[in-house]
Amino acid sequence: MRRRIHCDMDNYYAAVEEKFTPALRNVPFAVCGDPKMRHSIVMSKNAVAKRAGVLTGISFRQARKICPELRYVQADLGKYLTQTRLARAVYGKYTNNVIPYGMDEAWLDMGDMPLEEAAQVAELIRVETRYALDLSVSIGVADNLIFSKLGSDYNKPNALTVITPDNYRDIVWPLCVSKLLFVGQQRKKLLHNVGIRTIGDIAVACPDFLGKLLGKAGYDLHAYANGDDRNFNPNVEEIGSIGNTITPPEDLRTNADVSAVLYLLASTVCARLKKHQLQASTIAINLRDSEFNKFTRQCSLPKATDSVNYVFNRAYALFKRNYDWKRPLRSIGIRTDNLTGMGQLLLDGCDITTDVDVDIRLRNLTTRLGKLEVERGGVLRV
Repeated sequence: MRRRIHCDMDNYYAAVEEKFTPALRNVPFAVCGDPKMRHSIVMSKNAVAKRAGVLTGISFRQARKICPELRYVQADLGKYLTQTRLARAVYGKYTNNVIPYGMDEAWLDMGDMPLEEAAQVAELIRVETRYALDLSVSIGVADNLIFSKLGSDYNKPNALTVITPDNYRDIVWPLCVSKLLFVGQQRKKLLHNVGIRTIGDIAVACPDFLGKLLGKAGYDLHAYANGDDRNFNPNVEEIGSIGNTITPPEDLRTNADVSAVLYLLASTVCARLKKHQLQASTIAINLRDSEFNKFTRQCSLPKATDSVNYVFNRAYALFKRNYDWKRPLRSIGIRTDNLTGMGQLLLDGCDITTDVDVDIRLRNLTTRLGKLEVERGGVLRV
């Protein structure tokens, strides 16, 4: 039986900022992107801001409405990566098998170490991280990857949870289905519609029923709910959609500007599709106007594609058909869904040239506004 330890750094970006600027611990603040590029989404917030109701993923503007005293701290990814390396050096004292899962999480494979010893190692890691690095980490210990991750999230912050064959039904099974890996909002909704609301409900459900409901993922979720991680590979990204967004330094006000941005987005999205050897059957555009109103439209394609020109033409047609320019646009994005593996390339005129001179429009736009930063978005299958 292999023992797994999962380490999850608490409020990571905000915690690193507090480490270097201790005075921040007494005030509410949020770590966000570059204000010059208006990437002002809350990436992390400290405990004071959390108690005030600030949520991760909302705009800084929205967060200030919730907490008027909220301070803005610009993200410094280089600083966070340095602290990540220091934390992994601590983990490396106890095992050579550290499995990163993002910047702030990692699994430690402890081999066949007895569970009690693995829990002692986890406590040593928790204490050393707290007092040597001045950072807080929550840790889960179990005999599989799935339950150890659930354990690290069970009693935050700065806590240790050990999940055993004797207590997992009491700790894991009552949790909401959304706590399980790869259960997003759509899968949660599908499961709730058939009366499955907890991880325990998944565990005792018929695997074939879950398979009919969710496809292969249904069988995987049934295994995960029962502590079987044989089909789980933390190094493989399960991609359900691929999309990119651009928030330019100034609002977009003309079709010419929008067409240039859409072509740049189509190019980057299709490059990612090719990288993962995927093609898309659905294209969506996501708009946010100057008043932060959101607007989404999508269309289905006759066949799956990874063609830049075809994705651009469909996206631009969606835009021209649906947007009335009552307000200028703050940001614009393209998302591709219903992804499948590479098959026969989409033919019959779908890889046609664009019907607008986007190269000139893009050159004019970047000359006027400067470099356009692309914000990547990849979504786990839901």
